Amino acid sequence: MGGLNELQSIEIDMLEKFSDICKRENLTWFAMFGTLLGATRHGGFIPWDDDIDVAMPRADYDRLRKQPELFQEPYFLQTPQNDPAAAPHFLKLRRSDTTLMDKISSLTRGGNMGVYIDILPLDEVPNAKAAIKLHSRAKLMQKQMLATAALDESAGSELPDFKAAYCYGNGGIEGCYALLSERYEWLCSMYDGEPYYAIPVIMGQRGCRVFDKAWFKSNEMMSFEHLEVPVPTGWREILVACYPNGLLELQESERETRELKYVDMSRSYVEYVSRYADMLKDIEGKKILIFGAGDSLRIWLERHSQGVEAVCAFDNSEGKWGKKAYGVTIRPPGEIPSMIGSDTRLIIASIWHDEIAKQLEGMGIHDYYIFIDGWNYRRD
Repeated sequence: MGGLNELQSIEIDMLEKFSDICKRENLTWFAMFGTLLGATRHGGFIPWDDDIDVAMPRADYDRLRKQPELFQEPYFLQTPQNDPAAAPHFLKLRRSDTTLMDKISSLTRGGNMGVYIDILPLDEVPNAKAAIKLHSRAKLMQKQMLATAALDESAGSELPDFKAAYCYGNGGIEGCYALLSERYEWLCSMYDGEPYYAIPVIMGQRGCRVFDKAWFKSNEMMSFEHLEVPVPTGWREILVACYPNGLLELQESERETRELKYVDMSRSYVEYVSRYADMLKDIEGKKILIFGAGDSLRIWLERHSQGVEAVCAFDNSEGKWGKKAYGVTIRPPGEIPSMIGSDTRLIIASIWHDEIAKQLEGMGIHDYYIFIDGWNYRRD
């Protein structure tokens, strides 16, 4: 057990808050997956790991799920019911004053994207075959919930073809998210009095695995960094069921790590999302500079150019400089610094927005916005 990085320290803070609430409310929980392995083998985080997983029997999980108010800001208990834009598959305890984003979705605005710990339900199943079938059905409902949330966010606006295909192809039903999210909980917990647990809400093969309920009949306490956490008495059997190597150290090639877009322990995700969400905020009277001369430029002009002046577009392709695209003159990006000011707004309209954003940052330009085709933008 060595020193913690900033992300791990925030997660330990959240785990401590979660543990305190569960103790106060008499809720049962266990360290699970990598957190369980870390507690048993390292007394804390696995050295290359930076997330926390806990699991709760369904009855305790539902009690917590229905009381998100137990946590006060900056802590936010994200549930499949209270944050449709995220359409989470299970509970996540988040810190709203931080940022942990892996990507920007073109379907919804993503909901709360603070640092989180995963809280998983242990659902009863009669056997492995039932667990596999339940996992498959849960995945279908997860897609339907996201599709429904995406339709709700886009109510009153035209859907891009890719978004319409996803939403209708996955059974999205406008206005029915709340109903679907409750039916999802019913589906996952449909069995009662069975001998095994499964966690059908998670992706991949782990969502199909079964665990003998006897392994969770009681717990013992183990160290996890400076905390004491409950682990199931059958932790050895659980780890063997979860990991082919059981307690053995994984080879470097077998280690799973997360690739994240933005990680910031001192700024709220809201600040990062505003670059995408506030594209049209206070846009009246601004001269619009657009980086991108492809089809995204056309889409932006058709949807959002009313009442504003699109001065020019920029593109990295030298062959386009001096020409026009959709009625807008294309200029080299090197001219941007001399053109931006308090009366302008620079907007990236390109499928290569991540790369262009890095290019602008490298030029010392930090005041820009990013257009996401699929979001329903409205002027305030």
